[in-house]
This record gives sequence, structure tokens and C-alpha cells, in this order.
Amino acid sequence: MADNEEKRALCNRAITILTAGMTAQAGILHTEITDEQFADYTSVTTDQQIKLLCFLYEPVLLKVILDIQPDFAKQFADLGNEICINKEVGDWGLLFELPSNFIEDENALIAQISQANRKTKYDCKILTFDGYAHVVKGTDEQSWYCKTDHTAAAANKPITGADYATYWTLYNTDDSYGADWVSGWSYKASQDGKLLAANSYSNLDGDSAYIEYLAYIQAGISDKPAYYPNAFKNAFCTRLAAEMAEDGHDYERRRKLMEEYELIAKPRVWQVQNRNDFEETRPTFLESRTI
Repeated sequence: MADNEEKRALCNRAITILTAGMTAQAGILHTEITDEQFADYTSVTTDQQIKLLCFLYEPVLLKVILDIQPDFAKQFADLGNEICINKEVGDWGLLFELPSNFIEDENALIAQISQANRKTKYDCKILTFDGYAHVVKGTDEQSWYCKTDHTAAAANKPITGADYATYWTLYNTDDSYGADWVSGWSYKASQDGKLLAANSYSNLDGDSAYIEYLAYIQAGISDKPAYYPNAFKNAFCTRLAAEMAEDGHDYERRRKLMEEYELIAKPRVWQVQNRNDFEETRPTFLESRTI
């Protein structure tokens, strides 16, 4: 795994945070993780805490990225051709497939924006669909949904292709329910996933959605500790330590670590909360007249 040494160092930093002020008799992990253990944590058989820490690395990293929205994880994408599927989409008229590196969480969408002017934003939403398939217009003026994954070619085009019945099933006698069939397009059947629902095009060509989103790329920029600023490293390691404390049923330690994490990850929110908690409440003018 790329950047293994730096990732291992972050794990060991989380251990240091977790064990700060504790004695060895407390039964807390003190052994540093080796490169070999981090490279393949499934091979760890003698120390389950090390195995758990390595296992937690990626899901905790994703949580922290979603909370902080660091610049290194923010990316832009033109989502390409709109799609039609065999599911209702409510008040939304357009559907788009999300980038492959999109974090599987609706909070990973920052905004659908204008590619020409990124200050302009559009209403949109991430919707989750179960068992959806692509729907296209047939040459018979009916709509057809994909029943077998395939790459579009003349031989499987509905309904002129000799093998179309292997790949397509009639969806509706009205072809307005389908998108234009495109040769070379990868059509899928019975898949689950998240799609962007929108009512407006926003890319420069005026035929697609343009979004700002949070990306996670295994061994890519969003997973290279060398790109992490210190504040992000502190937040990540503190959150990782908190998750380890919870697994060890040390809930008081976890509470304190989560307070530290919130202070690092969301300092302005924390400062407002503290001000609200400790500022003396003063009566308004009207209230003072009724006392």
C-alpha cells in the first residue's frame, strides 16, 4: 500500500494520544505497529488491538474528511450524460451517475455549481436507489430497461440488434421514459447506488451537471498523508484514538477524546457553543420592564 510508512506513523500517533497519561497496567496498547502489520492487518493474529487499529484507519479517515471537508479532498467533475432508470425520481427531472471516487455519503456533495461561475449554485440532491437499471429508447418508440450488464453495440441495440432480447426488457410503451441509446455506453442492470438528482444543467456545454464534491482515492491525493495539514492529522489521529477507546469500553476516555476532536475539527462551532454555555444571560429591554 502506497505511503505505508506515513500511514503507520499516524496509527502510532493515535496510540500515543489514546495512552497519554495511562500506565502499562491499564491494559492499553503500547506496541508500535510495524510496516508489515499495516500492509496486511489480516495477518495479525496475536494482537487484536493492532488489527483493529489498522482496520479502522480507512473508515475513520472518511468520517474526518466528511466533517472537515479539507481542500485536498475537494474536486470538481462534469458528470457526463444524464441517465434514465426504472425508478421514480419525484420532482427531479435529471439523473447523473457520480464519479467513481465520490465518497458514498450524501454529505460528500458540496454543491452542484455553474462551471462558468462557481459562485452560482443549483438545487440538487443525492438519492439512493436499490435494484435500478438503465432505461433507453428503443427503435420501436418504446422504452427498454437493461437486464444484463453489457457494452452497447449494434448487435444488442433495442430492438434492431439480433441479440437485443438477451440484454433488454420492455419497460414502457412510451419511449419518453428512456434516454437515447448510445453505442459504446456501459449499461447496467439490478445495481444499487447513489445518483445525483437535479433539474438544471450546469456545465459549460449545457448538457450535464457540474459538481464540487469530496473525493476519496485509495493511494491517491485524498489518501496521501504528505498532503494532510497538521490540523487534519491532529483531528484524524484523535478520532482514531476515540474509536479505539470505544472498542475498549473506555467510554469516559472516548468522551474526552471526542470533545478534543470537535475542538480541532470544528473550532468555530465549538467556540460558539462555549460562549452560549458560559455567557451570562441578560434580559432584553422589554423583559426588564416586566421584572
